[in-house]
Formats: sequence, C-alpha cells, structure tokens
Amino acid sequence: MSYAPFLAAAYLLWPVMGLLGGQGYAPLLVLAAIPALFVTRLGTKPAMYLLAAMAFVVWAILSEIWSPASRGFASGNLLEGDFAVRSAGLRVALTLAFSTILVAGALKIAQGRAQLSSRLTLGAFAVQGLLVFLSVLLGNEVLPLIYGDSPLRLGEGMQNIGRNANALALVLPVLVAYLMVRPTLAWKGLALFITLASVIAFASIEASAAMIGAVLMLAAFAIVRFFPCHGLRALFLAVAGYVAFAPFLIGGLIYALAKAGISLPGSFQSRAWSWEVVIGKIQQAPLFGHGIEASKTWRETYADHPDWLALLPDFWAQYPVVPGHPHNMALQIWGETGAVGAAFAALTIGLIGWRLPPATELRGDIGYAIAGMLAVATCQFSFSYSVWNEAFWASLVLAVGSIILLARREREAL
Repeated sequence: MSYAPFLAAAYLLWPVMGLLGGQGYAPLLVLAAIPALFVTRLGTKPAMYLLAAMAFVVWAILSEIWSPASRGFASGNLLEGDFAVRSAGLRVALTLAFSTILVAGALKIAQGRAQLSSRLTLGAFAVQGLLVFLSVLLGNEVLPLIYGDSPLRLGEGMQNIGRNANALALVLPVLVAYLMVRPTLAWKGLALFITLASVIAFASIEASAAMIGAVLMLAAFAIVRFFPCHGLRALFLAVAGYVAFAPFLIGGLIYALAKAGISLPGSFQSRAWSWEVVIGKIQQAPLFGHGIEASKTWRETYADHPDWLALLPDFWAQYPVVPGHPHNMALQIWGETGAVGAAFAALTIGLIGWRLPPATELRGDIGYAIAGMLAVATCQFSFSYSVWNEAFWASLVLAVGSIILLARREREAL
C-alpha cells in the first residue's frame, strides 16, 4: 500500500483550508499523518536535525515555568467537548510529532508510485491560486455577502484572504519549479506569468510577506542555478545564521536606517518599532528568555514612546507597540527562549541544510522548489506569524510533503 494517495487526498483539501482562514491546516496535518502510521516505521535513531528540533520544543515547554503568560497545559473536558490544549509548547510538540510521521511516510513512497497523486496535488495548488486571484478581483463584492457589513467582520474576511495568500505563497515554488524546468519556452513563460501574476495579486491585497516571499523565491532560484553544488546548503546556513544572530542583525539594520534618515512605509515602520522594543526585552533576559508567549504581556503603548507617537495619528496612543507577538519569529525565539532556544532553532535549520544533497544530485524542479520554499517560509517567518502558531508550521510541513511527493513522480528527462 502506497501512502501517496492518502497524501494527495489531503492536498485536495488545501484550497478549502485556505478559505477557512488557515486554522484548518493543523487538523489537516493530523489527518494526513494518520495513514502514514500504517505504511512506515519511525527509525530508532532520529536524525540529528530532529533531535535539535525536539530539544528546542522541550526547552520551550520548560520555559512555561517562568513565563508570565503561562496558562497551564490544558483546560476543559474531552468528554464534554470543550477540551483545549492551552500550552503553546505542547501544541508545537504535537505538531512536531505529526510532522515527523508525515515526512517519514512521504519518504517511504516508492519512486514512480506518485504519478497521479502528484498531478492531483499540483491541480489543487492551481485551484488555490485561482481562488486567490478571484478574491483579488471579486473580494469587494463577495466579502459583504459572506461577512455582512460589520467593519470588524469585513476585516476578518480580509485577514482570511491574506492567510490564503500566504498559504499559496508557500506552495508557489512547487508549481513554478515544476513548470520552469520543462524544455519548451512556452512552459517557462507560463512559470514567469504565474509568478508575476502572484506578485501583483499579493500586492493588491497588501499581503506583503507573500509578495516579498515570491520575489525572494526568484532570488533563491538564481542562487541554486548559478551555484548548484553549494547554493542550496548555503541558503539553509544563511537562514540558520539569521536566527542565531537576529538581535544583532535586525538591531544593526534598524540603527543604520535611522542613521541614514530613511523612513519606512507604515506597516514596516510599526514592525521596526516593535522589534526595537523586543530587542530591549532580549537584553533583559538574554540567556533563558522571558518564557514562552511572554510577548503577549508586553503591553507598553505608543503613548510610552512620545517620539514615535509624534509621527502617528493621536488614536495610536493606546495601541500596543508589540501587538500580541513580535511578528518576527527569530526575535520572538530570542525574546521568549533566549540564546539557548535560538541555538537549538538555528542548529535545527543548519542541520537540515547540511543533510540535504546538493542541487546537482536532485532533479532540477526539486532543487528549485526546496530553495524557493525556504525563501518564502523565511519571509513569513520574519513578518507574519507567531513562532508558536501551529497552523503555520502545519501548512509548511504539508508544503514540504508536496515536494517529496513530486520527487517520487517519474518525469521525462529534463
């Protein structure tokens, strides 16, 4: 029995999860991973990168001991239907467990056993792309019909469209890489058209992380193209270094921009101010951090920073500078789990890159897809989600599974 059809069935639900606002990706990961238990056995000696990831998650769970945001591990009653996992660390631990099962199952798919499954997967991703483009064209007409006239509900609808765009951006490298390595110029033109159309669509709905990620995807493609032996590994090591030295790199960039008198666009400037606050918090607890989800308790407002408030409308005075989390996972890892957590996280990324074969030993579309997905994920990692957002990690692991599925498809010589 092959795992490929079960995995493809999960991808057929991918566009639906996007329409639901992205919160369905974690349950989808669980559903996709369960069949893998029947087709594979987990090795007794986990890979080093998995051990590093486990060490990071264990450390994050331990940090609940000193976190001011700790709420216990669970609440409610499973039999009464109100059971909930309140511990962010435990949720991420469960996500890591199911992610490991899914990837292990995908790697067990025999070569040539994913012909139809990979086609269905690519088709599902194309459908999601179409839905994102339709939301750009028809969003203003359709959203009031779904969410009513409430500005709050309409804002929720726009946020769901943005999340769907982020999910599309994660799998965009799979679609584009699949097309761009085909031998005729027409297929390469289609790949370029899809990329440009995606960038324009993301910009139209102000999905900045998805838009920048799509551009960085092309840069990652170029690195793999011109440095086929070491480019892929270098990209992973660069991201690992970014996580390891994030407070210094981001703090230095903010200082350089201020010194040069460069003003950032509104949303990026608010991010920069938030990151300044977070870097200050990191300096208060550099080794162990403030504890998981501690950034939820950092409630200082723009009124506490009159020089920043002077550049904003007065109603911003009561807004928190750090809106729930830093919107930069690298800084959040540092702020909440300290240098210890950052070291484990950077080690995990570096070891994954080191374990991967060079692009010269991979089929062309697979090498490009890995590099492009890393670029998109790093962009979303830097601007969008909390590091404890299990829905993001679930969507990323499912996207990684699609690369493995595509790699198990036999293609004509390219």
